[in-house]
Amino acid sequence: MIAWSSTQARPFPWLQVFRRPAVPASAPLQGWRDAATQAALAALGLVLPYSPAGVSMLLGVLLLIALCSAGTLRRTDAWREPAAIIGLLLFAYIALHTLLEGPWTLAGVSAVNKYHELLLFPVLLALIGSTTRPQAFLWGLAAGSLGYAVAHWLSPWLPLLELELAPKRISAGFCLAVSAYLLLHEKGRWVWWWRGVAALLAFTALARIDGRTGHVVLLLLAVWTVWRQSPRNWRLPAAGVVGVIVVLVALAPPPVNKRVKETWPDIASMRLDTGTSTSIRLALLTNGWTVAAAHQPLGVGYGRYVEFHEPVARERLSREPGWKPDHNGAWEVLSNNPHNEYLMQLACGGLPALVLFLGWLAAPALRRDPDGRAPTALAGVVIAFGFACLFNSLLLDFVEGHYYMAVLAFLLARERRASFPPPPA
Repeated sequence: MIAWSSTQARPFPWLQVFRRPAVPASAPLQGWRDAATQAALAALGLVLPYSPAGVSMLLGVLLLIALCSAGTLRRTDAWREPAAIIGLLLFAYIALHTLLEGPWTLAGVSAVNKYHELLLFPVLLALIGSTTRPQAFLWGLAAGSLGYAVAHWLSPWLPLLELELAPKRISAGFCLAVSAYLLLHEKGRWVWWWRGVAALLAFTALARIDGRTGHVVLLLLAVWTVWRQSPRNWRLPAAGVVGVIVVLVALAPPPVNKRVKETWPDIASMRLDTGTSTSIRLALLTNGWTVAAAHQPLGVGYGRYVEFHEPVARERLSREPGWKPDHNGAWEVLSNNPHNEYLMQLACGGLPALVLFLGWLAAPALRRDPDGRAPTALAGVVIAFGFACLFNSLLLDFVEGHYYMAVLAFLLARERRASFPPPPA
């Protein structure tokens, strides 16, 4: 059911799914369940940027709490949230597609399980919306992100820590950049604390992490923030000026400078055989597009991407100068994804999967402030995730996929509570 104010014109019916649903207020969780929910949400935020094992365990705890509170959670109508509906449809499509296309083996089940955050999203949305202190999640996320940032500054003196952090630079840069954006938009009595932590997280993403995803996302969020908060007539010039300033400032730290020097030559030449991370990504995108284009409209199946990618990669490698047979053992030949979530959905699930994925992204991004004049702050998070999906299969990747799912649930639940606050206990 959609609620419209007397002054707001009804849009075309097919757009109604993207409007904020009118949901009845629900009683908050009671007693120990409320306390347990807050503790679990705080702990989830604490480990969300860096610990898949911790996230899995805490999601299990939250699922158990949800089962014990099914009646209360059902009254939240979280299941009517457009992002939840489309996400469940996408998960159902992935599962059904895998069942029909195969292989329905351990590998096939594992391929479906990689998208289980879509299934858990409505549960988390309902739990956050029903607890009396949803900010517990934000405090946990701020503490976890701050600790993660400090760890990156300490790593030069702790070699084992540096070895642990190095492979996680993509997820670390993305998570710290988005956390900085979230905290920058917080208000209230702790506003300067939030802004100070946000500044440290942003600086860490630029100066201590050499993941290009985090650098680009941070730039994008800075421009988006200025554009959104500027007067309508000044949005474009203000965002442009800030974008130039951020780029110039960002080029100073060694990690950014190093990655720009590594990336630009390969992009300019579009060479796929230099062995750099950029050329490998270009090769994976090229291979992924070849696979996707040859298997439409339903794709190759979520458990079979490697099977179809490998011969395409081998054939391309055989045409490159200096190719040797042992190159077939390179990891990019056996890659299980094209490092682009849009291509991943198109190649594995075909056009229906891509349409559902785009709809899942668009649903929260098209929400508006109460005055109807500008997108909500959560649109920046959606834009950051959607843009980063051009360079990584983020919904497939555990850390980034679960981080986005949890942050999106928190922001949507807070918007829903502002519109339809629960009655006092």
